[in-house]
Amino acid sequence: MEDKYLWLEEVLDEKSLVWARKQNARTFEALTKNPEFEAMAEGLTTILESKERIAYANFIDDGFVYNTWNDEKNVQGLIRRTPVASFISPNPVWEILIDLDVLSTSEGEKWVSHGMDISPDKKRALIFLSPGGSDADTMREFDFASKSFVADGFKLPMSKGSASWLSNDEIFLERDFGPDTLTESGYPRTIRRLKRGQNLAEAKIIFETPASDTLLYVNTYHQKGASNTYIHRRMDFYSGEIHRFNGSSFDKIEMPHKFEVSGHNLKYLFMGLRQDWKEFFSGDFVAYNFETNKMELIFHPDNKSSVYSSHITLDGVMLIVDTDVRGNLYSFSRSGSGWIKTKVNLPVNGSLDSMTTSNDTNEYLVSYDAFDTPVSYYYGSSNKEPVVIKISPSFFEYKKLEVSQHFAKSLDGTMVPYFLVHKLGLKLDGKNPTILYGYGGFEISLKSHFSNLLGYAWLDKGGVYVLSNIRGGGEYGPAWHQCALKENRDRAYQDFFAIAEELIAKKITSRDHLGAWGGSNGGLLMGVCYTQRPDLFKAINCGVPLLDMHRYHKLLAGHSWVAEYGNPDDEVEGIYIRALSPYQRINKDEKNYPVMYINTSTKDDRVHPGHARKFAAKLEEYGLPYFYHENIEGGHAGASNMKELAFMKALDYSFFWKYLK
Repeated sequence: MEDKYLWLEEVLDEKSLVWARKQNARTFEALTKNPEFEAMAEGLTTILESKERIAYANFIDDGFVYNTWNDEKNVQGLIRRTPVASFISPNPVWEILIDLDVLSTSEGEKWVSHGMDISPDKKRALIFLSPGGSDADTMREFDFASKSFVADGFKLPMSKGSASWLSNDEIFLERDFGPDTLTESGYPRTIRRLKRGQNLAEAKIIFETPASDTLLYVNTYHQKGASNTYIHRRMDFYSGEIHRFNGSSFDKIEMPHKFEVSGHNLKYLFMGLRQDWKEFFSGDFVAYNFETNKMELIFHPDNKSSVYSSHITLDGVMLIVDTDVRGNLYSFSRSGSGWIKTKVNLPVNGSLDSMTTSNDTNEYLVSYDAFDTPVSYYYGSSNKEPVVIKISPSFFEYKKLEVSQHFAKSLDGTMVPYFLVHKLGLKLDGKNPTILYGYGGFEISLKSHFSNLLGYAWLDKGGVYVLSNIRGGGEYGPAWHQCALKENRDRAYQDFFAIAEELIAKKITSRDHLGAWGGSNGGLLMGVCYTQRPDLFKAINCGVPLLDMHRYHKLLAGHSWVAEYGNPDDEVEGIYIRALSPYQRINKDEKNYPVMYINTSTKDDRVHPGHARKFAAKLEEYGLPYFYHENIEGGHAGASNMKELAFMKALDYSFFWKYLK
């Protein structure tokens, strides 16, 4: 079938950009030209730029906490650090390393921090900077003493990929080196070794993977003069190999193909298994012992639990384990022939997240919150009980909320959890403006989190919010995800529909007051809601979406997701995903479609903006109701700074208030 809107896939073509700006103007005219929008945008900006909000640790290294901070004066942000003792005090004193606003102004580019890698001697760092928030970035060497970039230091041009120190004067790197150096998914397929003083063309290839692979990356751990380096080769999004550096070449480690690496130290490589293997089971968290070349079991979750995240410490590892989407924290250390588990004393009825540990000590930072509980940020260590060091400010009346968890029966009988959040005293009259949020992919868990943005813009004004934990996510471990892959993906969608139907049946809301919201893979979910169940929703917010599933694997990073969705070009495997594709399923004769707000980013180099553009163009052709917004600056996350984010969130909530109240 001919695609008359293929030209909209030309991201920076002037014709495409003119089209996008025209769409933006139409949307702004409808959604922003009123006092309510201006007030909401101002309020959201105040929240996002508040100096009272928590400064979370990006990472801890050599006794310092590193952080990137944005506020009204530092729009692009500050890259800064402070000693741990200062960080946990009431008034930390920060050392500013890089002022991104000053750098952005001097270089004429909106730089966004992508993190750093610190040299073994702790004197320098590789700084990664992205223009506008794209996945691709540049890298420059930075000197801590002079607080400046090293004039003749390591420097890498714009590319996807990363770099890691091998020694103080040598790095491993993955970058785009021109033709035949990228995988079919658009990621570097070579690891190269670059010595100080060499130019980039002299970087020697030390590991190479076929173009059919998804990606590979290198990771090095340094401690007191010793180091440990491995390469992670990913054949597809979920299958891979680990090769350990022996000083001159790499040795392949015997292990299953499906796993998720957590990190490593000098003695162990830590990972979660995504398949049964030998005496181990899918979902187990294990450690590979470099001395014995054997796998050791650390934790085996039950059928209601999953390992949400894992964090390496000096003596072992800490795991956030979710049970029915509620968090618990455990510390594990090696003793004798096994691993000893210790439960950390923290609240258990909400979510644990934002965890940071130190490889040099057993110190850690972790947050606890829930929809109706502001974030408490804890500091602890192996010999200290966790204590609250910071509490997030609140900008809405969270004490007047009621939060409950429910389970809806999906089409195949599976009970699917969801959280229901609203003000106390909800009337079950079917008239409550309600947002149902979903994702359902890539083993990503959605959890109960305190949100001032949601509270201020939606809940405080009487809106109802529902967070779905549909299959395809990670809420119950690998099995919850894997049962909705490829031809079984319909299970995720049926789960979402079942929750919507239950909300209507219970008179929490009705079709005229029910909206759906999702982004990225959740944007695909929104496209399915639009084309398959228009009877359930009045309004749909579809963010940075995948919508043309006939061509997704040919656009940007799309090829890397074939393990999730299936290959559309495969005669058998592609049957389901081709039939599902929302872009091709729009019916110009359907009279009951919900109104749709489609939003994307020009600089998104992960999910191609062509998906959103083409879908909107077809809706326009068919005379169907929609709004479209394309942020010219932000990457896949949408915004490159807090002001942009506030404006975009105001658009989100203004759209729902316009159509659901």
